[in-house]
Amino acid sequence: MPRSPGSSVAPAAAERGVLVPKLLRYFTGSVVATVCSEVVFVLLYGVLGTGTTWSSTLSWLAGAVPNFWLNRNWAWQRTGRPSLRGEVLPYAAIVLFTLLLATLATHGADAWLQDRVSDSLRVVLVAVVFLAVYVVVFVLRFVLLDRLFSRPQHPPADRSR
Repeated sequence: MPRSPGSSVAPAAAERGVLVPKLLRYFTGSVVATVCSEVVFVLLYGVLGTGTTWSSTLSWLAGAVPNFWLNRNWAWQRTGRPSLRGEVLPYAAIVLFTLLLATLATHGADAWLQDRVSDSLRVVLVAVVFLAVYVVVFVLRFVLLDRLFSRPQHPPADRSR
């Protein structure tokens, strides 16, 4: 592919120069959010004995909130107030899919392991299942969030009129 006049960097290299740092910031933000979620899940499910549905839901929330801000502001470097319809609701739909998968997977694992292993091993294995859901959807979420947060931001409407 020919370079544009005055350009010293091929387009593919320029795209990689933007994508790699964004992917690293996304990965780091995802690790922070996943640790928040996993800690809450282990505390609720393993220590307090809360059921898998509530543990998954509250753990998801513990990771989803910091994840939104880390992704939006740091990974994709968006500024200003987020648009409810343009950013928050689509983000919620993307991460609610993860919640649904985590809830179904942890409930299924818990039910299957109930009388097969000790309680402490069951807690460890169900926690691994919870984490595995986040690992599996990592790439899909990056692609969807990149489409969401890479759209041009619209300036706030002038309300002085």
